[in-house]
Amino acid sequence: MISLRLTTMEDADILTDIQRQAFQPLYEKYHDEGNPYLRDKRDILCRLDSSNFLYLTILYDEKIVGGILYRLKGSTPFIKKLMLGKYYLTRVYILPEYQNKGIATKAILQSERFLEKPKKLYVDFPEDLEKNRKCYTKCGYKDTGKRLETEPGLILACFEKVI
Repeated sequence: MISLRLTTMEDADILTDIQRQAFQPLYEKYHDEGNPYLRDKRDILCRLDSSNFLYLTILYDEKIVGGILYRLKGSTPFIKKLMLGKYYLTRVYILPEYQNKGIATKAILQSERFLEKPKKLYVDFPEDLEKNRKCYTKCGYKDTGKRLETEPGLILACFEKVI
C-alpha cells in the first residue's frame, strides 16, 4: 500500500540516499549541474524550513521508498511567477528497486490533496524520458509544447494539469 506524509527532518538522511540512487543514472547521462544527484541533506532540510516548498515522503508498506517536492511560490524554468492555486512539481523520486511498479503515479495523484485549492499544476522533465512522459500523462498532465534547452543536450518538456 502506498501512503504519503509530510517529510520530517528525521527523513532527510534516507531521502538524500534515495534521491542520489534515483537520479544517478540521469546525472551519468546528462552531466547536468542542477541534477538532484548532486544535492545533499542540507538541500532537503532547507526546503523543509521554507514556505516556498512542500516536501512529502512516499511510503510503500510503511517503508520509505521516495519523495515528492512541490514548489508553492516563486519561479520555475517555464513559469515566471507561481500564483495562488498554481504549483510546480519539482521532483518525484523512487528507490530504483521500487520503480516501474506504479508507485510514482499513485503517489503523485495522492499528493494533490496536500495542495491548497490546486487549479493548475506544472512539471518539466527531459523530453527524451518516455517513462516520465507516461507517468505524468497517467496523472492527467498534458504536453504544453514548450521546450527549454537548459544545457547542451538536455531539453526539458513542460507539461501541465488543469484541475
